[in-house]
Amino acid sequence: MNDEPGIGEAQARFWLVARRLEREVASLRDVDERLFPVPETRMTPKEIGDLIAIPEGRDRLEAFAARFSRVQDGIVDKLLPSFLAASGERTGSVLDNLRRAERLDLLEAPERWLAMRALRNRLVHEYVEDPAELAAALTRAHEMTRVLFAGANAIRSSAFRSFPDEASGG
Repeated sequence: MNDEPGIGEAQARFWLVARRLEREVASLRDVDERLFPVPETRMTPKEIGDLIAIPEGRDRLEAFAARFSRVQDGIVDKLLPSFLAASGERTGSVLDNLRRAERLDLLEAPERWLAMRALRNRLVHEYVEDPAELAAALTRAHEMTRVLFAGANAIRSSAFRSFPDEASGG
């Protein structure tokens, strides 16, 4: 472990955040697979209507939106800043952190991550009445789950190489 004051604590905090986020990622992956059983499909307005018509469908839509939001927030607002701090990097605004992650080859295209944040806001904070619009937004979020999963994995992999998780024997 790095001998710099506070780095050891920051690394332990990172692994705590990473383990919590790993559970959120697994939950998002589960509901994503149930909502999109065939990965390369697009949600249709008819499917939205069918889902909204039954309680289980509404629950699945709400679960997907909430978990997408939590994972996106978890990566951008918690995992990435804690990784940067644990690596001895300076942290800043969301955009600064995303740009730093891009320079470190952890995440691609900060603009894509900001677009995910806007989509997350749309899914969670706005009620979309038009089934076609909701279908398009959910399909876009589904496509972005792969980016979320890859980003979380890239940050964790870099951390394993730089400062293994001593709590798990890694």
